[in-house]
Amino acid sequence: MVYKTIRKIIVFCLFCLFPINLYSNIVYDKNEIIITEIDLDYYNQVYFENFGETQNEFEAIKNIVVIKKFIDNFKKNNPLFLKKIDEILNEEFNGEIMDIQIVRDFIRYYKIKNEFIYEFYDTKFNIEDLKNIFNSFEKIELPISKNNCLTILKVIDLKGNIDFLNNFYANLKKKDKKYEVIIDNETYNVCVDSRTNKVFEQNILNYIDIKTADDFKKFVYEKQ
Repeated sequence: MVYKTIRKIIVFCLFCLFPINLYSNIVYDKNEIIITEIDLDYYNQVYFENFGETQNEFEAIKNIVVIKKFIDNFKKNNPLFLKKIDEILNEEFNGEIMDIQIVRDFIRYYKIKNEFIYEFYDTKFNIEDLKNIFNSFEKIELPISKNNCLTILKVIDLKGNIDFLNNFYANLKKKDKKYEVIIDNETYNVCVDSRTNKVFEQNILNYIDIKTADDFKKFVYEKQ
C-alpha cells in the first residue's frame, strides 16, 4: 500500500506539458540560484500532476530553491550516485522530459528522497512506529461488519485497539486490505474505504519523512 504511494510520486503524466514562451521573467535571483517564470510554470504543473494540489507562488519558489540546493550539493558531494540516478531516470523517462532542467531536478529530488523513505519502510518500520501514528489521531472511527462490509453494523473508535493495530500492521507487510478486529470474542470486518486508506498512507509517509530527515541530510551534505 505505502510502497505504491511512494513509487507513484515519480510517475509523471508530462506528455501534455503546455507550451511555454521561451522568453521569461526572472522571479527569484539570490545566492546563485535563478528561477524564471518558465521554471515556476513547469514546477507547478509537475507538482499538481503528482500531488493533486497547487501551491502559492511563495511555497513553489521556496520548494524550487530547496530542490536546486539539494541537486547542487549532490553534484559536489555525491556525483557518482547522482550519475547512477540519472542513468536510471533516462531509461524511465523520455529525453524531452529530462531536457527540462526543473523537471529533471524535481524527478531527481523525489527519486532520491523516496529511496530513503522506502528503505526505512521496508527494513525499519515496525509496529511501534504504527502505534505512534495511530496515537496521533484524536479518534479512529471506522465501520464494522460481519459480511465483508456489505452491511454496516455500527461505527466504533478503534484508536488503542490492539487487535486492529496488529492486523493493520500485518496487512501493511502482506499488502493486504482485509482488516479485522476482535470484539467480545467475535471477529468483525473493519471497513476501510479508499479515502481513509489515503489518510493512513499519507500519515505513514509523513512520519517516515520526519524519521529519516536527519539521515537524509547527512547523505546529501556529507561526501561519500
